[in-house]
Amino acid sequence: MEALQAGLFDGREPILAPVHLSSLMLQLLTAVGIGLVLSARPWRLAMKRPLPRTEMIQAQILLCAAAAVITAVIGNSVAKAFGLVGLGGFVRFRSGLKDPRDAAILFLVIGLGMACGHADLRLALAGSLFVACLLFAVDLFTRGEGPPQRMKLSALADDLTAAEVALRKSMGEKNVLVTGAVIDSAARRLELDLEEREPGGVASALANSRLAMLREVRWTSLGPKSQKEDLV
Repeated sequence: MEALQAGLFDGREPILAPVHLSSLMLQLLTAVGIGLVLSARPWRLAMKRPLPRTEMIQAQILLCAAAAVITAVIGNSVAKAFGLVGLGGFVRFRSGLKDPRDAAILFLVIGLGMACGHADLRLALAGSLFVACLLFAVDLFTRGEGPPQRMKLSALADDLTAAEVALRKSMGEKNVLVTGAVIDSAARRLELDLEEREPGGVASALANSRLAMLREVRWTSLGPKSQKEDLV
Protein backbone atom coordinates (compact mmCIF):
# COMPACT_ATOMS: atom_id res chain seq x y z
CA MET A 1 0.00 0.00 0.00
CA GLU A 2 2.80 2.42 0.86
CA ALA A 3 4.43 1.72 -2.50
CA LEU A 4 1.15 2.44 -4.27
CA GLN A 5 0.67 5.70 -2.38
CA ALA A 6 4.24 6.69 -3.16
CA GLY A 7 3.59 6.05 -6.84
CA LEU A 8 0.46 8.18 -6.81
CA PHE A 9 1.69 11.06 -4.66
CA ASP A 10 5.45 11.09 -5.22
CA GLY A 11 5.45 14.76 -6.23
CA ARG A 12 6.70 14.15 -9.75
CA GLU A 13 3.84 16.19 -11.30
CA PRO A 14 3.96 19.98 -10.93
CA ILE A 15 1.68 21.58 -8.37
CA LEU A 16 0.34 23.98 -10.99
CA ALA A 17 0.42 22.80 -14.58
CA PRO A 18 1.07 25.49 -17.21
CA VAL A 19 -2.16 26.98 -18.53
CA HIS A 20 -2.52 28.37 -22.04
CA LEU A 21 -5.25 30.97 -21.71
CA SER A 22 -6.31 30.96 -25.37
CA SER A 23 -6.62 27.17 -25.42
CA LEU A 24 -8.53 27.14 -22.14
CA MET A 25 -10.98 29.80 -23.32
CA LEU A 26 -11.60 27.86 -26.53
CA GLN A 27 -12.40 24.74 -24.50
CA LEU A 28 -14.77 26.61 -22.17
CA LEU A 29 -16.55 28.44 -25.01
CA THR A 30 -16.97 25.15 -26.85
CA ALA A 31 -18.48 23.60 -23.71
CA VAL A 32 -20.89 26.53 -23.34
CA GLY A 33 -21.90 26.27 -27.01
CA ILE A 34 -22.49 22.53 -26.74
CA GLY A 35 -24.54 22.98 -23.59
CA LEU A 36 -26.61 25.74 -25.21
CA VAL A 37 -27.46 23.78 -28.37
CA LEU A 38 -28.26 20.51 -26.61
CA SER A 39 -30.28 22.13 -23.83
CA ALA A 40 -32.30 24.62 -25.91
CA ARG A 41 -32.94 22.23 -28.85
CA PRO A 42 -33.54 25.06 -31.38
CA TRP A 43 -35.02 22.65 -33.93
CA ARG A 44 -38.17 22.61 -31.78
CA LEU A 45 -39.01 26.06 -33.13
CA ALA A 46 -39.33 24.59 -36.63
CA MET A 47 -41.50 21.80 -35.18
CA LYS A 48 -43.70 24.40 -33.42
CA ARG A 49 -42.90 22.71 -30.12
CA PRO A 50 -42.24 24.57 -26.85
CA LEU A 51 -38.61 24.91 -25.82
CA PRO A 52 -37.44 23.19 -22.62
CA ARG A 53 -37.86 25.00 -19.33
CA THR A 54 -35.56 27.98 -18.84
CA GLU A 55 -34.13 26.67 -15.57
CA MET A 56 -33.28 23.33 -17.18
CA ILE A 57 -31.53 25.08 -20.10
CA GLN A 58 -29.48 27.17 -17.70
CA ALA A 59 -28.63 24.15 -15.53
CA GLN A 60 -27.38 22.12 -18.50
CA ILE A 61 -25.24 24.98 -19.83
CA LEU A 62 -23.69 25.53 -16.40
CA LEU A 63 -23.08 21.81 -15.88
CA CYS A 64 -21.36 21.46 -19.25
CA ALA A 65 -19.11 24.43 -18.49
CA ALA A 66 -18.49 23.19 -14.93
CA ALA A 67 -17.47 19.76 -16.20
CA ALA A 68 -14.97 21.39 -18.58
CA VAL A 69 -13.49 23.53 -15.80
CA ILE A 70 -13.24 20.64 -13.36
CA THR A 71 -11.62 18.36 -15.93
CA ALA A 72 -9.10 21.08 -16.84
CA VAL A 73 -8.31 21.59 -13.16
CA ILE A 74 -7.88 17.89 -12.41
CA GLY A 75 -5.83 17.03 -15.50
CA ASN A 76 -3.99 13.78 -14.78
CA SER A 77 -3.73 14.39 -11.04
CA VAL A 78 -5.27 11.64 -8.92
CA ALA A 79 -4.80 13.76 -5.80
CA LYS A 80 -6.85 16.62 -7.28
CA ALA A 81 -9.56 14.18 -8.36
CA PHE A 82 -9.91 12.82 -4.82
CA GLY A 83 -9.88 16.36 -3.42
CA LEU A 84 -12.68 17.56 -5.69
CA VAL A 85 -14.73 14.44 -4.91
CA GLY A 86 -14.40 15.27 -1.22
CA LEU A 87 -15.47 18.86 -1.77
CA GLY A 88 -18.40 17.71 -3.87
CA GLY A 89 -19.71 15.78 -0.89
CA PHE A 90 -20.73 19.08 0.70
CA VAL A 91 -23.07 19.91 -2.18
CA ARG A 92 -26.73 19.01 -1.76
CA PHE A 93 -29.16 19.09 -4.66
CA ARG A 94 -32.72 19.60 -3.44
CA SER A 95 -34.54 20.02 -6.75
CA GLY A 96 -35.77 16.72 -8.17
CA LEU A 97 -36.01 15.92 -11.86
CA LYS A 98 -39.59 15.25 -12.95
CA ASP A 99 -38.61 13.81 -16.32
CA PRO A 100 -36.01 10.97 -16.40
CA ARG A 101 -34.93 12.20 -19.83
CA ASP A 102 -33.64 15.37 -18.19
CA ALA A 103 -31.32 13.27 -16.01
CA ALA A 104 -30.00 11.45 -19.08
CA ILE A 105 -29.32 14.75 -20.87
CA LEU A 106 -27.49 16.05 -17.80
CA PHE A 107 -25.16 13.06 -17.89
CA LEU A 108 -24.56 13.59 -21.61
CA VAL A 109 -23.69 17.29 -21.30
CA ILE A 110 -21.40 16.54 -18.35
CA GLY A 111 -19.55 13.94 -20.42
CA LEU A 112 -19.21 16.30 -23.37
CA GLY A 113 -18.05 19.08 -21.06
CA MET A 114 -15.37 16.75 -19.69
CA ALA A 115 -14.21 16.07 -23.24
CA CYS A 116 -13.88 19.84 -23.77
CA GLY A 117 -11.93 20.22 -20.53
CA HIS A 118 -9.62 17.41 -21.63
CA ALA A 119 -8.91 19.42 -24.83
CA ASP A 120 -10.36 16.69 -27.03
CA LEU A 121 -12.56 19.03 -29.04
CA ARG A 122 -12.99 16.64 -31.96
CA LEU A 123 -14.50 14.04 -29.63
CA ALA A 124 -16.68 16.69 -28.00
CA LEU A 125 -18.01 18.01 -31.32
CA ALA A 126 -18.57 14.56 -32.78
CA GLY A 127 -20.35 13.46 -29.61
CA SER A 128 -22.45 16.62 -29.62
CA LEU A 129 -23.51 16.02 -33.22
CA PHE A 130 -24.54 12.46 -32.37
CA VAL A 131 -26.47 13.55 -29.25
CA ALA A 132 -28.17 16.38 -31.19
CA CYS A 133 -29.33 13.90 -33.84
CA LEU A 134 -30.55 11.57 -31.11
CA LEU A 135 -32.52 14.35 -29.36
CA PHE A 136 -33.94 15.46 -32.71
CA ALA A 137 -35.21 11.92 -33.32
CA VAL A 138 -36.72 11.81 -29.82
CA ASP A 139 -38.52 15.12 -30.39
CA LEU A 140 -39.65 14.02 -33.84
CA PHE A 141 -41.32 10.84 -32.61
CA THR A 142 -42.62 12.20 -29.29
CA ARG A 143 -46.10 13.65 -29.19
CA GLY A 144 -47.85 15.65 -26.50
CA GLU A 145 -44.83 17.51 -25.15
CA GLY A 146 -45.43 20.00 -22.37
CA PRO A 147 -47.98 20.15 -19.56
CA PRO A 148 -51.62 19.40 -20.45
CA GLN A 149 -54.16 22.21 -20.73
CA ARG A 150 -56.79 22.00 -17.98
CA MET A 151 -60.35 22.71 -19.13
CA LYS A 152 -63.90 22.56 -17.81
CA LEU A 153 -66.77 21.45 -20.05
CA SER A 154 -70.48 22.03 -19.41
CA ALA A 155 -73.43 20.65 -21.39
CA LEU A 156 -77.16 19.94 -21.14
CA ALA A 157 -78.68 16.55 -21.99
CA ASP A 158 -81.86 14.60 -21.30
CA ASP A 159 -80.01 11.34 -20.57
CA LEU A 160 -77.05 12.46 -18.45
CA THR A 161 -75.66 8.95 -17.91
CA ALA A 162 -75.53 8.17 -21.63
CA ALA A 163 -74.10 11.64 -22.31
CA GLU A 164 -71.28 11.11 -19.80
CA VAL A 165 -70.39 7.72 -21.27
CA ALA A 166 -70.38 9.14 -24.82
CA LEU A 167 -68.27 12.12 -23.76
CA ARG A 168 -65.70 10.00 -21.94
CA LYS A 169 -65.36 7.69 -24.93
CA SER A 170 -65.04 10.54 -27.43
CA MET A 171 -62.50 12.39 -25.26
CA GLY A 172 -60.44 9.24 -24.80
CA GLU A 173 -60.23 8.75 -28.55
CA LYS A 174 -58.67 12.24 -28.87
CA ASN A 175 -56.19 11.77 -26.00
CA VAL A 176 -58.17 14.07 -23.67
CA LEU A 177 -58.18 12.91 -20.05
CA VAL A 178 -61.37 13.23 -17.98
CA THR A 179 -60.29 13.95 -14.40
CA GLY A 180 -63.69 14.63 -12.81
CA ALA A 181 -67.41 14.75 -13.46
CA VAL A 182 -70.38 16.45 -11.80
CA ILE A 183 -74.01 15.62 -12.70
CA ASP A 184 -76.82 18.02 -11.82
CA SER A 185 -79.96 15.97 -12.34
CA ALA A 186 -82.33 18.83 -11.52
CA ALA A 187 -80.86 21.13 -14.14
CA ARG A 188 -80.00 18.21 -16.47
CA ARG A 189 -76.47 19.57 -16.67
CA LEU A 190 -73.20 17.65 -16.93
CA GLU A 191 -69.81 19.17 -16.08
CA LEU A 192 -66.46 17.50 -16.82
CA ASP A 193 -62.92 18.42 -15.77
CA LEU A 194 -60.56 17.77 -18.68
CA GLU A 195 -56.85 17.72 -19.45
CA GLU A 196 -56.14 18.41 -23.13
CA ARG A 197 -52.86 16.75 -24.15
CA GLU A 198 -52.79 18.18 -27.67
CA PRO A 199 -54.19 21.53 -28.88
CA GLY A 200 -57.63 21.17 -30.43
CA GLY A 201 -58.34 17.80 -28.83
CA VAL A 202 -61.52 18.91 -27.05
CA ALA A 203 -62.96 20.62 -30.13
CA SER A 204 -62.20 17.57 -32.24
CA ALA A 205 -63.81 15.24 -29.70
CA LEU A 206 -66.96 17.35 -29.53
CA ALA A 207 -67.36 17.12 -33.31
CA ASN A 208 -68.21 13.43 -32.91
CA SER A 209 -71.70 12.53 -34.20
CA ARG A 210 -72.38 10.49 -31.05
CA LEU A 211 -72.63 13.74 -29.09
CA ALA A 212 -75.65 15.10 -30.97
CA MET A 213 -77.63 14.54 -27.74
CA LEU A 214 -75.79 17.42 -26.07
CA ARG A 215 -77.13 20.98 -25.93
CA GLU A 216 -75.51 24.29 -24.97
CA VAL A 217 -72.02 22.83 -24.91
CA ARG A 218 -69.42 25.16 -23.48
CA TRP A 219 -65.83 24.65 -22.44
CA THR A 220 -63.52 26.96 -20.53
CA SER A 221 -59.72 26.97 -20.45
CA LEU A 222 -58.35 27.05 -16.90
CA GLY A 223 -54.95 28.39 -17.97
CA PRO A 224 -53.55 31.86 -17.26
CA LYS A 225 -55.75 33.37 -19.97
CA SER A 226 -59.18 31.78 -19.65
CA GLN A 227 -61.26 31.72 -22.81
CA LYS A 228 -64.81 30.49 -23.26
CA GLU A 229 -65.97 28.88 -26.46
CA ASP A 230 -69.44 27.75 -27.50
CA LEU A 231 -70.17 24.84 -29.78
CA VAL A 232 -72.27 26.06 -32.68
